[in-house]
This record gives sequence, structure tokens and C-alpha cells, in this order.
Amino acid sequence: MYKYHVNVDWIKERRTKVKIKKYELEVDSPPEFKGPEGTITPEELLPSALASCLLTTFLEFKDKLEINLYEWSSSADAVLSPSPEKGFKFDSISIHVKLKVDPQDKEKVPKAIELAKKYCIISRAIKNNIDEKVDFEFIE
Repeated sequence: MYKYHVNVDWIKERRTKVKIKKYELEVDSPPEFKGPEGTITPEELLPSALASCLLTTFLEFKDKLEINLYEWSSSADAVLSPSPEKGFKFDSISIHVKLKVDPQDKEKVPKAIELAKKYCIISRAIKNNIDEKVDFEFIE
């Protein structure tokens, strides 16, 4: 079993301070939920956690499948919609990956991405709750 600890403190209004190890991050509600413009929101942190987890899990399978990875860049888009239980919920998170690998390793990438999606702990946490879509393209 592994345990992870974070602290979250209220600053004022809708602003919070997230403390992870020695790092601090201010997090606020988005403007559509009465927060200020230009701040980091939980609605952005969840898709970024998913995209980061996908990458770190992919790196494990990259090693196992002996893929020579030269570059990885991804973007994530999340859709938040009204929930039948009131309030809002994430409907989907789509991740688009651009990666550069050794040409001889290109055929191994789909398997590595599928395994990364299957074993990423954030993917597992949202499974059957949020539709996760991952696509990729090779860059030169």
C-alpha cells in the first residue's frame, strides 16, 4: 500500500492553497463558478493529473517494450456538463498526444498507449464515471 498526502488551506473568497511536499499552488474556482480570471482551477488539475499519469505510465511500458522515445507533448480537453444529480460533472476528458519515436518502434506505440491507459491510476479512478479518450500522432 502507498499513501500520498497533500494539504489544502482556504486563503479567502474561493481561493485555496494546495501544498504538496515543498511545493505550493494557489487554486481557485473558474470564472463560470464565481472565481477570478487567470487562475488555476480544480477543473484544470484533474485533466492535467490524467495527462501526467498517462505519460508516466507510458514511460514504464516504453521501457518494457523497448521504445526509443525522443519527444512527447500532450494536451487535454475536459467537458463539464450539468449532472442529473444537480451541480456539474465531467462527461469526458480527451488527450491528444504528439510523440516522436524511432521509426522502427512506431508499431509498438499503440500497445504502449493502451497499456498506459489501462494501468494509469487516474484512468482507473475515473473509469465508468468519465469517458476518457486518447489519440496520438507521430511527429518528425
